[in-house]
Amino acid sequence: MTTEQIVDDLDRAVGSALRRPGDDEYDTATQPRNATADQHPVAVVAATSADDVRRAVRAAADAGLGVAVQATGHGAAGTVGDDVLLIDTRRMNGVSVDPSARTARVGAGATWAEVNAEAATHGLLGLAGTAPDVGVVGYTLSGGIGWLTRAHGMASASLRRVEFVDGDGEPQVADEQENPEALWAFRGAGGVGIVTAVEIDLVAVPDLWAGYRLWPITEAESVVAAWTDALGQIDETLTSAIGFLKAPDAPVVPEALRGHRVVHLSAASVSGEAGFEPLERALRAAPEPAIDTTGPCDEKRLAVIHLDPPDTVPAIGDGGWLTASTPAHALAILSALGVGDDAPLAEMEIRHVATTVAAHADGAMTSPPGPFLLHVVGPAPTVDDRRTVEQAIDVVRAAVQPVETGRAAASFRDGQTTVPGAFADDEEERLRSVRQRYDPHRRIRRPRSV
Repeated sequence: MTTEQIVDDLDRAVGSALRRPGDDEYDTATQPRNATADQHPVAVVAATSADDVRRAVRAAADAGLGVAVQATGHGAAGTVGDDVLLIDTRRMNGVSVDPSARTARVGAGATWAEVNAEAATHGLLGLAGTAPDVGVVGYTLSGGIGWLTRAHGMASASLRRVEFVDGDGEPQVADEQENPEALWAFRGAGGVGIVTAVEIDLVAVPDLWAGYRLWPITEAESVVAAWTDALGQIDETLTSAIGFLKAPDAPVVPEALRGHRVVHLSAASVSGEAGFEPLERALRAAPEPAIDTTGPCDEKRLAVIHLDPPDTVPAIGDGGWLTASTPAHALAILSALGVGDDAPLAEMEIRHVATTVAAHADGAMTSPPGPFLLHVVGPAPTVDDRRTVEQAIDVVRAAVQPVETGRAAASFRDGQTTVPGAFADDEEERLRSVRQRYDPHRRIRRPRSV
């Protein structure tokens, strides 16, 4: 059977939701946020409902195709070829908040900006990440580390219910009573099927303060020292991150720093200005920052303090969980590539995510595997650029060895198709067993192999 015949059969099975190669919506759907991924599926299903997803999976099965799913494509990696039908869930972005229960029902394609815009009208927030355009489902299923982690835990622990389609095209529900093993996999290990909607917990944050500070890279030693000195005094109401960043050419950066490497310190407190006091005291030993945006904050301002790029980026990155000894090695890790503007990594960052908030939810990863998280990432528009970035990442890995836990952070492996060491051997075996149950023919293709 020719490719054209296969697409014709899919068209008959799926109907008006099908997008063929050459269609504008096909082209848009196959341009993920991480542009290192190479996507040329046999066709795209522009899903607007769970029924669209169900029909797509069944049609793919009849055609002998694999199935992949994508909303924003932040986690895209590797190749999606013409042996795969891609389901685009961006249109499934409905959000319904129950303020009395402090929960939200969220469609598979919704972003955190969409969820928190609705939640904030009720004085609530979801446990979002650092970028507003990240999809709720992919982020939450991978664990979810953001500005509220130390106070409220990982996003995966907030997952109450999942509606999904299994590898045979059958609709399923996973919660504490029904398919609890599937829910275990959805909480931090990516799950077992194609999600159509989730129900998540929301939290009240009545006194939110947040912001970012930037310094010239020449002030790195004193600023990193101040941050590490403060960590022993900071309580769980404050989540912070420090890193070296290639400053964007944007109004949010002082003109003198644009295009240069800078020290970037960002933080958020759920206890208002008081949560910042230990950090503020420590920073008095460092020079004044070139910019300081810290102050009262809403969900919109919180979503931009990390200075994530707003556009599609071809990126290769790595992430790993670090031990409690990290502060003593922080400057050496961040300086592993020197402090010049020509470093191939756009960002090198250490996040303080230590929390004693007990993960009330049984899941593959519902608590941070380490008190600190390292994330490094660089642009890789060409094969040569990718090789250069990968070599730089290897240098950083060597610097991290004294404090590594041996656990990789899956969702921070930008553009990578494997995640070695993300889970213990028994957890990986459990995950394989659960996935076999809900996708025995291994029809569902994932960007990263966990």
